[in-house]
Amino acid sequence: MRDQLLKDAVGECLPLSHVDGVIAGISPDEPLAAQQEIVLRSIRTLLDGGLMVVGHIVGGADERVEPWPLTTEDALARIHDRYVVHHEDQAWSFDTWFALTESGQRTAIARRRRRPGRSRA
Repeated sequence: MRDQLLKDAVGECLPLSHVDGVIAGISPDEPLAAQQEIVLRSIRTLLDGGLMVVGHIVGGADERVEPWPLTTEDALARIHDRYVVHHEDQAWSFDTWFALTESGQRTAIARRRRRPGRSRA
């Protein structure tokens, strides 16, 4: 799953809806609460590893993610509130965005070269 998200983010900004969709595709039979837990754990791993940033999308043709000025814990609390507590209103779909850091970009490209066509779930 982590590798899939890294690969998908090369040169792209990903909305939370993309992360949610990847999990739903991998674990379609899991209840929503279990899928949400996997999403939050995956995001924590990527943020803690310094591979991605989370924030707002800015720009037009040159879109980028402007990171939230929050600790990982505070960012995860914000995501939990929007994505879990207020899941039904769907505002979370496109108000939370992710982008690779330089380290994440290097990691994603290295993994792509090492294992073309394969990704870890």
